[in-house]
Amino acid sequence: MSTDWLSRRGIRRVATAGLAVGLAALATLAIVGTRGAKQATAQVRASNQVSIAWQSVFVEISEQDAALRQYLATGTSLDRAALRAVIGSAEEQLDWLTAHGGSDAAFQVVQLRRHYARYENTLHAVAAAGEQGQPERIEAHVQSAAPEFSALRRMSVANIERERRGLAAYLAAADGRNQALQSIAVGVIIIDLATFALCAAILIGYQRRVERQAASSHHQATHDALTGLANRVLFHDRAQQALNIAARTRQPVGIVSLDLNGFKQVNDTLGHHRGDLLLQHVANRLTECVRDTDTVARLGGDEFSILLPNVTSVADATEVARRVLDSLRQPLDLDGQPAIVGASIGVVIFPEHGADVELLLQHADKAMYTAKQGRLGICVAAEPHPTTNTVRPGHRGRTVVN
Repeated sequence: MSTDWLSRRGIRRVATAGLAVGLAALATLAIVGTRGAKQATAQVRASNQVSIAWQSVFVEISEQDAALRQYLATGTSLDRAALRAVIGSAEEQLDWLTAHGGSDAAFQVVQLRRHYARYENTLHAVAAAGEQGQPERIEAHVQSAAPEFSALRRMSVANIERERRGLAAYLAAADGRNQALQSIAVGVIIIDLATFALCAAILIGYQRRVERQAASSHHQATHDALTGLANRVLFHDRAQQALNIAARTRQPVGIVSLDLNGFKQVNDTLGHHRGDLLLQHVANRLTECVRDTDTVARLGGDEFSILLPNVTSVADATEVARRVLDSLRQPLDLDGQPAIVGASIGVVIFPEHGADVELLLQHADKAMYTAKQGRLGICVAAEPHPTTNTVRPGHRGRTVVN
């Protein structure tokens, strides 16, 4: 499937903006969630403190009732003193609830204190009647204390239960908000992943395009645009690598240079289009005559060279040249126009004919021109003078005649 749409500027902008908005939304959700958790923690802590205060009020009132019952059971001065000590013990908690429990708790404290004040007065009256030895008054006061204590206990329990229910309702609402935030977060994450995938696809597309452009640029810089063969730069580079390896392994390297015969006539009489087509046919035939490890290059115009790494001898390189010459002599079909061309070929071998690429190419060109001038077809370069360090004794240059 085509991915050209990924390169459109609008798509890139939408993907970038979407990813930025999604990340901002996630950050916002994280901040909101953190604040919500902090508020929930504070609310739960405050509600627990209020509940504990109401429970303390209930406990204090119960202790006062227990002290009253203990005094009624024994009538001792010690239990009477204990009763006096606990009267009003819930006031401290009621004051705290008024100051910190909120408006609702303050209202409930006002309602409870009406009964609590009467209850305290009744307990003081019981203690005073006991000191004065008036049991009938004690009994009367106890009768009035019972309904006050019942009301106080009922109101304390009701306040405790109300705080519990309020906390449960708040936690349920908080859970609902958290679930909503979670759902929104999942949606934002899905959108972020989609936009991230889109951005990744765009980046990968750009990377692949850059790689293709780099490969294309490299190919264009090292290959002939018309024939697809290696150009002079690539040929020189591969030849130098082959010579470096041959210097270590002592394996000969052959270079076959050739120039087409009759190319100018084809170009002039049949046109440049058919001349270009001729060069393409020649490139195909040259490639078919060599190994995969060999390099066929177009050095310019109708001049070609073949690099033969690990060739075993001059004879083997000459045999390759013979196959090339025989192949080029076969008729060509140039868009319905038959044509026949030949070639003049020069052959050199490393290290017999030179120790570097330029020197080998120079000798190959000289041999090629010798073949062209003498209409020899193939010419092997003569070995340099024996005093040069590139000569291998026992070999003489020879010319192979067409």
